[in-house]
Amino acid sequence: MSVGALLGAVLLAAGDPSSAQAAERKTATVVVNPSWRTPPEATIEDYPAFALSIGVPGLVAVECVTTTLGLVKDCKAVRETPGGLGFGPAAIEIAMRGRISPRRVDGVATDSRIVTNIPFSTDPLVRVQPKPWRGEEPTPPHLAAAEAYLSLMGKLPEEDYRALLAPLPEARRAVVRSWIEELFPNREQTEAMFIRGLARTIPQRTLEQWTSGEFSEKDLSEFSDMTDLQAAMEDQFDSNAAFLELRRRYCQNYDCSAARPASAR
Repeated sequence: MSVGALLGAVLLAAGDPSSAQAAERKTATVVVNPSWRTPPEATIEDYPAFALSIGVPGLVAVECVTTTLGLVKDCKAVRETPGGLGFGPAAIEIAMRGRISPRRVDGVATDSRIVTNIPFSTDPLVRVQPKPWRGEEPTPPHLAAAEAYLSLMGKLPEEDYRALLAPLPEARRAVVRSWIEELFPNREQTEAMFIRGLARTIPQRTLEQWTSGEFSEKDLSEFSDMTDLQAAMEDQFDSNAAFLELRRRYCQNYDCSAARPASAR
């Protein structure tokens, strides 16, 4: 065999380097990771009630399966801070509302997993002094007219804290409920404040007319927004101070700190 033929045989056996590189490029896998088309975001309606009432922020890392159709399923909270306030279950519901551009391998959509961070933020509680009542105080007959009208309306409902405390672990509910019952007015106290607010806001004669069944559309329309009534009750109970004290007690006994976001993958 000639030298030229021998060299050709060797090159043929080794393969053409440029051809090998082209083949390698052709067989390389192209992966496009999933991305959010509709990112999951917490709204005020999603916020766990008790955490919102005491102004505690939260952060949850949620891991979910993403489907080829762009849906999110099988979510679980892999990190939740602070724990015990209901942020984890709320974040799972939020994550499943999101929509994904699915993971693609060589252009073909595939199922995958994704980790996303869902923050819960709210304005911090700050001390706000209640506005003092600057109007005239109602007379005893005026208060009696307001009480008679309230009796006609029916008793104010008993406060039901079950929805507020539902996100908390069972062991904490009794503790927090005892604090609430200590810090906030009971039904009788609330009714007394409501009666004074009515008398401060509505003339005695009008209350007597309403109690007897005489209604003025003008009076009813002015009273319907309740703004004046709320202002007339504000100085009777400092709810802001009560919520601040509730937060102080809770955060002193349980964790209220939020951690850094988890790394998405």
